[in-house]
This record gives sequence, structure tokens and C-alpha cells, in this order.
Amino acid sequence: MTTQPRLRRLKEAPELFLDSYIADGDSAVFLSLWGRDTAIHELMAKLTLPIGEGGFDSLTLMGEQPVRLHLNRDRLGRRTTRTYRQTRFGSLLNLWLFDQRCHEPDRANRQCYAIFNERDPRQDKSAMLWSRLRDLAAYPLLDHWRPTVVQLLLKHGAIRMLDRTSERLSGVWIDLSLASVQEAIGHRIRSGELTIQ
Repeated sequence: MTTQPRLRRLKEAPELFLDSYIADGDSAVFLSLWGRDTAIHELMAKLTLPIGEGGFDSLTLMGEQPVRLHLNRDRLGRRTTRTYRQTRFGSLLNLWLFDQRCHEPDRANRQCYAIFNERDPRQDKSAMLWSRLRDLAAYPLLDHWRPTVVQLLLKHGAIRMLDRTSERLSGVWIDLSLASVQEAIGHRIRSGELTIQ
């Protein structure tokens, strides 16, 4: 049986509802918001206004324990997805706000986020994570190295689970910029622990 996500209101925009989110500490990584067309566009406008003119650089999720999430406006991506025209509330839009490193890795700094849908049985989280690692690594990574490399990255803190999430999403932060990570992988290649075959 599928349970419906719990909807939360935003203090700064009470006419909008949040159905899922991921945060890295107090920084928003991904927010899924629902609301009327005008409310969605008003929020998007306030995310571009200077703070002194009424712009937002954080949002507060209302509930028994309010959660304040900082928005990095320089890295903020936006997608308006489904439109539902025939609802009892009128036309509804779904807005995704996300750190752009979820969509496009920061290859210069070798950093990104990976987000997983816990309710999608077709999603191969291990393959998705490995794809991101191969994309960011300074060295070409061979598929049969996966168990060794992933354990090595976990040990060095280059892969970190995000602990502030809604129940249907999970995510990881990947940071391959750490000098210790590059050195450790290079050492295992030179020592023959990571072989071509």
C-alpha cells in the first residue's frame, strides 16, 4: 500500500506545500513544492530579488519542529514540472528547487550530490553512485574496482550520506577533491591492488 507524503507549509509562502526535501545540514539540496501558478511564480521572483528588497535566501518548513533551510542562490536550479488544471484548488504546479550539483556535477572541484527515490524499485542506486564517481574521478575507474574504491571513499569521508531527508528520498554528497583520496587511489593503482584485469 502506497502512503501519501506528508505535506508541509512554508512560513515565507504559506500558500505553497512541500511534499519532499533533502538537506545537507542546514542547506537545502532539493525541495519539491506544490501550489497555484501565481504562488509559485511569486516565490521564484523572491528568490531572485536582493535580500534587502524582500528576497529570500532561506525557507522555513512549518510543523511541530520548524526546519529552516538555507538556499545557495548562486547554485539554485529551478524546474517547473507537472501542471494539474482540473483540481478543486484550481491549477497546480510542481516546482523543484535544487542545488545545481544534483543535476550537473562540479567537475572543477570534483563535487556533486546524488539523489535517490527510495520508492522506485527500478532505480539502481549502486550503479548511479558509481556513474557519478567515474564522472568526477581524476583517474579512469574500471568497473571491477567498484567495491574497493567505494570502501576507500567511505573510509576517507569522500562519500557521505545526507541525514536530513523526507521519507521517500535519500542522498549522498560526493567530494573527490580531497588530496588524501587521490593519493589513496593512486597508491592502490601503483601497488597493483587495483589491476587492469
